[in-house]
Amino acid sequence: MNFKGIKSKLLRFKRIFTTNWPIFVSSHPRYNTDYYHSEIAKMLKCGRLENGFTTYPCFGCGQGQHKVNFML
Repeated sequence: MNFKGIKSKLLRFKRIFTTNWPIFVSSHPRYNTDYYHSEIAKMLKCGRLENGFTTYPCFGCGQGQHKVNFML
């Protein structure tokens, strides 16, 4: 699987949480704690450009660069 495929799946996963987390918490109140809200918030912020990034040269051709966003 290439990077675009992985990124697409990660974005889809985050979209599911963004859309359904409030509904899930209202149906399952035991997850309505600061701990779970904090963990979900960190997951949703993970890999964003504003958290910083680094670039690596393409090891295949040596010409292009790959940007990797930092996690929290």
